[in-house]
Amino acid sequence: MSLQTKSSFTLASLFVSLTFLLSACGPSATVAPTIDINAIYTQAAVTIVAGLTQTSVAMPSSTLPPPTSSPSPSPTIIPTIEILMTPTPLAQIYPTSAIPTVDPATARGCYNATLIADVTILYAPKFDPGDKFTKTWRIKNTGSCDWPRDFQLVFTSGDRFGADTIAIDQRVLAGQVTEISLAMTAPALVGVVNSNWQVATAIGKPFGSVLSATITLPTNAGSTPGSGGCLNSALVADVTIPSGTILKAGESFTKTWLIKNTGTCTWNNNFKIFFVGGDLLGSDTTKIRQKVGPGSSAQISLEMTAPGTKGTVSSSWQMASEAGTLFGQLFYFSIDVK
Repeated sequence: MSLQTKSSFTLASLFVSLTFLLSACGPSATVAPTIDINAIYTQAAVTIVAGLTQTSVAMPSSTLPPPTSSPSPSPTIIPTIEILMTPTPLAQIYPTSAIPTVDPATARGCYNATLIADVTILYAPKFDPGDKFTKTWRIKNTGSCDWPRDFQLVFTSGDRFGADTIAIDQRVLAGQVTEISLAMTAPALVGVVNSNWQVATAIGKPFGSVLSATITLPTNAGSTPGSGGCLNSALVADVTIPSGTILKAGESFTKTWLIKNTGTCTWNNNFKIFFVGGDLLGSDTTKIRQKVGPGSSAQISLEMTAPGTKGTVSSSWQMASEAGTLFGQLFYFSIDVK
């Protein structure tokens, strides 16, 4: 045996002896399992397949379209939510006092207006020519439609008193009461002088009661006291059916005024009592068929009929010459139909 072989044998014997002694003295050690690389690859493949299976279960399945077709998007399902809405009472939106009410008995058409009162410049106060004043009327929207801000106050007859058409510049709800004012100047005339106006639509179509301003101007030297030029008139009295008279629906009546000729010219048979606003009440413009000299008074009557619906109804009239020229005071009255 060579020396190298002998040395190798000796070292191997010592290693075996040492290993035996260590295993006899110490606790038995757990032998680490042999790692099989093929088993690791197999387990990894199983884990991947399991993960893909769970993902497939969690997501909706889809079939890939053929290469020549376009994929169709899956429809999105939106859950239906039912919302119940309860209308809010009008009284919770507006104060009770602000809710307009329209009495069907007084709503006579879409656009209508009724004079409630003369707030300023009551009948025929005295003024000098050039005096400035403001006339205010209190009126009610007795129609079924609101008046927008661009509705107007338009001149209809008499003397303009230095005023002109103006926008009412306010919205007036159906059933609402409001006041409309007009700045005026007394004209250079004499006696009792009238200025008549009406509410009108934005295109100037008048409707409702005639709104009148009447003043008394001083007479000139040599003129007849109480006269106001060639043609003028003044109401002396309501002989029948004063304002506020209660009548039944459809009831016939005779309205009579006592009117004075306050001008300097005689009225002939062809002079007229002329309808200027409100409700005709079954009558119409009519010839007076009598002569009335300066300073004289005459009773002028019209046959009328109360309307078939309940409510307050007004009617306005004025004297007119043979040629149809309106002059003098406005003869206004109203009735309550029950």
